[in-house]
Amino acid sequence: MANRGRQEFSVQEAVNMDAFGDFNYQEIEMTDETANTVTAVTGVNPAKKVVFYDKPGSSSATFDATDVLTITANSKTLKIDATDLPFTLSGLLLTSLTITSSAGESSDFISVLSFH
Repeated sequence: MANRGRQEFSVQEAVNMDAFGDFNYQEIEMTDETANTVTAVTGVNPAKKVVFYDKPGSSSATFDATDVLTITANSKTLKIDATDLPFTLSGLLLTSLTITSSAGESSDFISVLSFH
């Protein structure tokens, strides 16, 4: 039997979408309408689950009710209203992830928590 550290997964755990070995948190400033890449989600480090939400500690929502967020995950695009935050993507391995706001402003921030 191979020696494994406490944090390493067996094959069965590695394919279990509810078993996570690492996580990453990133705050993204949505100042304009350009695509912002979630740097922790890559082909080498795929995410099993990603949660998008308003920046913590804000006294009010950072997005306007009319803002639309475009999320591109694994070359597939989906659009959500900013009022739908928090929003979770799960059930597939995410190897690339970008997010764009329809009307970015200097006060617009989104927090991304990815589980790997």
